[in-house]
Amino acid sequence: MGKWLISSTAPNKLSKKRYTACWRGYKANWRFQMEKSNNSTQFEEDIRQSFGVPKIRSEFVAQLHGELIKRAVEKTPKTIPSFRLRPAWIIVFAVLSVMIVATLVIGPQRVFAAVRGLLGYIPDVGIVDNSVPIRVLAEPVGVTRDGITLTVTSATLTVDRTHIDYRIFGVPGSAYPDREDVMGCTQSEYLRLPDGTQLTRMDNDFQPVPAGVNNAVFVVPCIFNTLPGTVPENWELPLSFVPAPPDLAVMPVIELSPSPQASLLPDATALPESAGTSTALVDSAVTVNKVIETEDGYILVGQVQPQSKSGETTQITGDLEIRDASGKVVSYTHPADVSQEIAGASTGGTGWAVQFKAAGLVYPLTIRFPGVYLFQPDPSATAGFTFDAGPNPQPGQEWSPNQDIQIAGHTLKLVSIMADSRGGYSFRFQVDPEVYSASVQIEGSTPNGGGGGGGGGLTNGEFNVTLSYAQIPSGVLTVILSNLTLIGDPLTWQGQWSPTSPRADLPANPTLQPGVCLTADSLAQLEPAPSTLSNGKALLYEKLDDTGKWGLVLYNLDGSQKQVVVPAGNWGALSPDGNRVAYSATDNGIHIVDVTSQTEEILPGAGGFNLHWSPDGKQIAYVGMGDGVINSVFVINTDGSPGRQVSTWSYEAVIGWSPDGTQLYFVAPFTGGAAWKVYAYDLGSGAAQERFTIENGTAKFLNPKLSPDGNWIAYRGRDNSSLYLVRTDGSDMHLVLDNAGAVGIEWSRSGWLGVSLRKANSDESSTVLIKPDSCEAYLLPAALQGELEGLFIP
Repeated sequence: MGKWLISSTAPNKLSKKRYTACWRGYKANWRFQMEKSNNSTQFEEDIRQSFGVPKIRSEFVAQLHGELIKRAVEKTPKTIPSFRLRPAWIIVFAVLSVMIVATLVIGPQRVFAAVRGLLGYIPDVGIVDNSVPIRVLAEPVGVTRDGITLTVTSATLTVDRTHIDYRIFGVPGSAYPDREDVMGCTQSEYLRLPDGTQLTRMDNDFQPVPAGVNNAVFVVPCIFNTLPGTVPENWELPLSFVPAPPDLAVMPVIELSPSPQASLLPDATALPESAGTSTALVDSAVTVNKVIETEDGYILVGQVQPQSKSGETTQITGDLEIRDASGKVVSYTHPADVSQEIAGASTGGTGWAVQFKAAGLVYPLTIRFPGVYLFQPDPSATAGFTFDAGPNPQPGQEWSPNQDIQIAGHTLKLVSIMADSRGGYSFRFQVDPEVYSASVQIEGSTPNGGGGGGGGGLTNGEFNVTLSYAQIPSGVLTVILSNLTLIGDPLTWQGQWSPTSPRADLPANPTLQPGVCLTADSLAQLEPAPSTLSNGKALLYEKLDDTGKWGLVLYNLDGSQKQVVVPAGNWGALSPDGNRVAYSATDNGIHIVDVTSQTEEILPGAGGFNLHWSPDGKQIAYVGMGDGVINSVFVINTDGSPGRQVSTWSYEAVIGWSPDGTQLYFVAPFTGGAAWKVYAYDLGSGAAQERFTIENGTAKFLNPKLSPDGNWIAYRGRDNSSLYLVRTDGSDMHLVLDNAGAVGIEWSRSGWLGVSLRKANSDESSTVLIKPDSCEAYLLPAALQGELEGLFIP
């Protein structure tokens, strides 16, 4: 399925949620190729060399020639009395004169981008209109009130929008609601111009600041989702704007022509599957409409536009796969700064964007999305059941009917019904592999909201439906099921893309940066772990074969001696001696299991997740919630004696203990952006010292882990796939695993770094061991397929 997310909306429910990446496709035109039609004159060549620009590629000249002719023909003729030439030729000669000089000076890619739409790409900002000079923030501006700091770190002003980067630090957890049915501040930020005009939000940005206006006030009426009166409100920061510096990176965006329509299923071909079944292959359904040439590769923005027969719909079932012409899998990331382009996919399509390194690739690239057809076997079929909710159902109250319901020839097992804090109910069903979902309605009641998920037979054989009401229905309720939807044949949508011409600026083969030990491409060359490591242990969170549920499993590093330690629990932590497992139980409490005796104890008064044992095994640091606290760091003694709260901020994560156990490292995130402040808490004095800020980590699940010698912090990068190391003083930050799907991270006391790597479109992971100082690395057996949560190597 996907990466971990920390559930922070329900303080009384601690959960590690998985999500399936649904990928957003892009309207694309592939195989963008032209024939030669012109060559540079010697005079033009001399000019080009005098400016020091690269040689004009013949393919570009052909593209430009065709584009200009096309546009000239489409122009409406104008009467120009002083000339007798046809207006189309005047346009051609004028534009060609300008474009020849521009091409020689700034290069063919930039000129073509200008011809096609005057679009540019700015990293961390996105695709912008580059037709007028860009302005930026003169300098960062910040203000601190009552211990809370709001800082505007950057601003980018273009003709089409205003991009503001700001972040907030120091909001206490007590300022946020501690119940799902309570909502804090929702007022949006805005820019106030000198004449009083307010520029409001526009998707993730703000309306454009008019040319000539170089000052504005950034206004934050209140910090999002904070309760009234808990923190300062009405923040105002004066901003000044200046012309962008000459070295501002603005990469040209090449817009490709409209693509052919997707084929319908009758025209699809069969794609062989290793399992012996066949999958329908639909060509040209995946297309590319924008190309950005980066320093080491490309960003492609496109669309997948499935088409289906009457009475059927389609469902994308996983992330896209890219292979080059040699069959090599191309690793990629999803650039978050082009989200607006993804959201702008045409009706009926799904947007996508990928960024990849291009060294050594053989074109064309083939891009594929997996999917299925969905259909209703009998749209008129319904079924019903009743249950007694009682006169006053309470949030969290649960019923377990375990009732079989027949509809349209299929059996749905109603496993549970739970009342929630939003005035409604959540219904959970178990189904056979052919069922995707069904609609649920409480007779006589009209919901004002709802949702659901699960995917039925596409995932774990379950789906759920949630209905919300202004007032929760009570008493004996009749529930109607309808619109049973089944899973049809699998299919694959695909398209191809090639650059217009080879890039001479890239090496023939990929080269590793200093400090990088592994990439997605080099994983296949790893050797198995030697027998000298087989006496180690790994604790994994994995899907259990017999139940399909997720639990904590202990293995020897050679894959032997599998032991299901906890069949229903998560956030496991292996003790320093490898003999005990602490975990977050379904009751939100912290439990400790002795792996030899299988005895279990519960730590009184402790509830939370993100557990970390102290080096002597006498304390556990964790992130807890409840009583006005939202995801703050605590320490509990394993003998059951009272612990302490380490911080009062919110949404924190534990990094680990110093080797002598006197300090505890943790991170606290900025509100907005992906930066995290690193702190060292002294258990003797009770003081927390700020060490540095991680700027390139993921905002989703940083998963930082401290090395046993106390010198290094390992964490997940902003791409949610790479792994970085940084010293505890903030120095020597470097990449270790490049775009390898890093999820679980654990250190052994002997200095090995274990990392579980998520496989694409799968619940499974592979696990590697690395010695970062030497890059000695091994692949653990395939039996260890869960997410790493503990590592013991003597």
